[in-house]
Amino acid sequence: MMRETPSPALITLRDVVLARHGRQDIGPLTWELNAGEHWAIIGPVGSGKDLLAEALAGHVQPAWGQVAYRLPDRSGNLMTDAQTARRLIAHLTFGGRPNGAATFHQARWHADLATASPEVASVLSVEGIWQRNPFEVHEDDKGVTEAARGTFGERRERILYRLKIAPLLSRRLHQLSDGEWRRVQLARALLQAPRLLILDDPLTGQDWAFQREIGPALLEAASREGIGLVLLIAAPSAALDVCTHTLVLDEGRAVAQGPRDEVLAQTELKVPAEEAITSGDAESVSGAAPVISLRDVNVVHGGVRVLAGVSWTVNQGEKWALVGPNGAGKSTLLSLILGDHPQAYANNIALFGRPRGSGESIWEIKRRIGWVSPELHRYHPPLVPAFDAVCSGFFDTLGLHRACSDVQQAEARTWMARLGIAAAAATPFRGLTRGQQRLALIARALVKDPELLILDEPCQGLDAAHIGEVLEALAEVTRAPGRTMVYVTHRPSEFPRGLTHVLGLAAGRVVQSGRM
Repeated sequence: MMRETPSPALITLRDVVLARHGRQDIGPLTWELNAGEHWAIIGPVGSGKDLLAEALAGHVQPAWGQVAYRLPDRSGNLMTDAQTARRLIAHLTFGGRPNGAATFHQARWHADLATASPEVASVLSVEGIWQRNPFEVHEDDKGVTEAARGTFGERRERILYRLKIAPLLSRRLHQLSDGEWRRVQLARALLQAPRLLILDDPLTGQDWAFQREIGPALLEAASREGIGLVLLIAAPSAALDVCTHTLVLDEGRAVAQGPRDEVLAQTELKVPAEEAITSGDAESVSGAAPVISLRDVNVVHGGVRVLAGVSWTVNQGEKWALVGPNGAGKSTLLSLILGDHPQAYANNIALFGRPRGSGESIWEIKRRIGWVSPELHRYHPPLVPAFDAVCSGFFDTLGLHRACSDVQQAEARTWMARLGIAAAAATPFRGLTRGQQRLALIARALVKDPELLILDEPCQGLDAAHIGEVLEALAEVTRAPGRTMVYVTHRPSEFPRGLTHVLGLAAGRVVQSGRM
């Protein structure tokens, strides 16, 4: 009986050592990715998965060992040269700013910036995908074959349908919610039809309804287009359903690798079951003074009503869960509170008992608030050292523009040590892993012990251990008398203990409000 010949490896790593910032971060690692395989690379913050992904994409050269490529292009030619092969690899990190967008995070809410970024329809057109001028003639120097062009319209319709992007086509990139923006970036990567797609956890930032659909959508696109998938996951999740194989990293070492089910059994890794939001040991806060007060708030962008008649009061000491699907208006609501949204001054809004527009400055507002959001992460200055990023929380600036006192510096070091990023104090923000960046921003929010915490998806990209540490820190900070919190996430398991109330939004309207 003839034995089936195994498929040749698309990418092979042999005794690879990867180094960053003068130290060995990964290796030696031997690993193969074969045709037809979809891999999950699982590891906690600092495990090396981000660096490994950069090496696979050809952006980082190994300090030792070899990375070999055998990637077939659309004509069947094998690409073995690293420079050529990496044109067939899409590495989607969901980092950075939308192309052509303004350079400040509030741009999303400024109606006068009508051309701050391109429309989604343009980004997902043939010219937008391959960044071509339709009035110029180009050689197919990026793998855009006539066959690919001929099937593009059909593929585009299919991918837009599966990723629920059709309703977004007329909007501009900077107007999208974080979850919507991530979907558009994913569609763009799939439309490029790479041979290998390296993707940060696709479930991050997505509501529950879409989380159930993204796995089948990815597998369908991968099967039709012959795309191999590599997913970077901080901890086991439903994203594993997409994968056939798993590589587990810890401190730069391969703990286990092989078929998914075998590795899960071998390492006792489990996909956690999501729990309902619970109030825990919340204390009564009746009779407290209002910290946030909104009365019949309406926000319109480009003729679209984003918030419709929203009324909401948050009293001192209350801890609110803010929930709702992507595009429900959650981030817009928070931007009104923070004073980033220009329509905040056209609505009936009061903070700490003071009506918006009564003479207070934006800095007076933010002095009493600590906040984290996907927009803050995406637009944070990339060259600011991690320590300065944390210290900037004392002054509510992006970047540190004045000296901190000795007491403030000590407090910043304490929070960095508590969240496990003290060793990265001198590392530029862009040199941190995505998880370390998020921990630095959480420390930035907590460092001044604010009266009000506004946390929009703070635990994105974190592993279970760091999520637990963050939630414990939040429970401790908000336990102090008078501390108030508004917390947003699509994952109930990431809500901290002690929540007292919940506000639910859908299509810009309040659908749930009250004690838990």
